[in-house]
Amino acid sequence: FILLFLISACKAHPQNDNDNPSEGKEETIKIAAVGDSITFEYTPDTGYPKKLNDLLGEDYIVENFGVSNYAAQSSSDFPYETTEAYQESLAFEPNIVLIMLGTNDTKSTNWQGTEEFKEEYTDLINDYLALESVSRVILASPPTVFLETVFEGSIDSEKIIPIRNTIQVVASEYELEFVDMTKQTKNHPEWFFDGLHPNAEGTEEIAQIFYQQIKP
Repeated sequence: FILLFLISACKAHPQNDNDNPSEGKEETIKIAAVGDSITFEYTPDTGYPKKLNDLLGEDYIVENFGVSNYAAQSSSDFPYETTEAYQESLAFEPNIVLIMLGTNDTKSTNWQGTEEFKEEYTDLINDYLALESVSRVILASPPTVFLETVFEGSIDSEKIIPIRNTIQVVASEYELEFVDMTKQTKNHPEWFFDGLHPNAEGTEEIAQIFYQQIKP
């Protein structure tokens, strides 16, 4: 009887979790920042992904896959899906994808209406949703554009709102997270050194907005 009691007592105590050092250790969360020149790091003070990485800390790694002048639509003059950065962003096998595209889609040479944009934008995000590694895809509308003049082939600030609305609809239909960067920046022209690209302050603010979205 005493022997049986001792055996039962040993079985009643689970093994200490610390006995296996690999248990409970979380892997680094990989974030792919997909975008255009607003994402691209063209000076040491710009490129929000680096700032975002600093905010999130060592449990995260944020890679910058921004490419200047490229658009979401496959029918545009410079489709993002044709870039090396696009291929690298998929090969990165991210856990979280931030997509902030649409500014270059406003050009008269690219803009064919909201239905065309929605169809081709959806095709692009489906490429990321198909990745087994991905647990979150966060869609961000483009920042507000503060350009005073519009000419043939230039960014058209009046098209930002239709694009913003379309991205919000896609996020809702796919049950994805949506960051309204258009609204968040509309009262802050001082964040953009040329009315389009963020300065150091704007970069910090954009990183902070994404940080608030990502952190639990």
